[in-house]
Amino acid sequence: MAGGRSYNYEEKYAPDALGEETSENARVWKVYLDEAENYDDEMLRGFRDTIDSLLVFAALFSGVVTSFIIATIDSLQPDYPAITALLLVEQVQLLRAAGNLTTINAIPKSNMDLQNASPSSRDLWVNGLFLASLSFALATALLSVLVKQWLQAYSAMSFGNAQEKTLIHQFRFAGFIKWKVSEIIGVLPLILHTSLALFLIGLSVYFSELHRFHSSLVLQAMWPML
Repeated sequence: MAGGRSYNYEEKYAPDALGEETSENARVWKVYLDEAENYDDEMLRGFRDTIDSLLVFAALFSGVVTSFIIATIDSLQPDYPAITALLLVEQVQLLRAAGNLTTINAIPKSNMDLQNASPSSRDLWVNGLFLASLSFALATALLSVLVKQWLQAYSAMSFGNAQEKTLIHQFRFAGFIKWKVSEIIGVLPLILHTSLALFLIGLSVYFSELHRFHSSLVLQAMWPML
């Protein structure tokens, strides 16, 4: 007995009649189902715990990254308030020149090129890293949900006699191996770690112009991950 389950199958199941060792409800199928149930319980429990942890972290982390994207995405667009202020200053200078009978050519022109206004390389890097980080986090969440559905389908109750249940389980297990579900689950944490690394790199670049001390702190926090 282990965990309320008996593994002495000669006592648990009556012997099959002569010539019925492979019949629909033969002992061999029942033993297979018991062993498969025990194996699946341990395997699926570990997989589900991993998936649940990844889903929680991916959801919280995506919210954090999204808040930074909202704060930095405007830098990819022209700074319209600054452009408006610059043009107003130029307009005031022109009005003063008209009042002082100063030639218009003496008023310096603004160096703002609205046709070729583009964000700085730093802004492109910061937003690119943040968006890549968010993409990886969302991909982890999506794959986790899909794997969770696969696990649910794999463990779904089957109907029929012992032989039919055995064949159904073997079919599902073969598909489980063919589609490399366990390998996919093993890759999911790596994708999430990549997302976190990209976010920290982007955060370091973001703080590099604000304060180098904070940028160095981010790099030191990221160092153990590399």
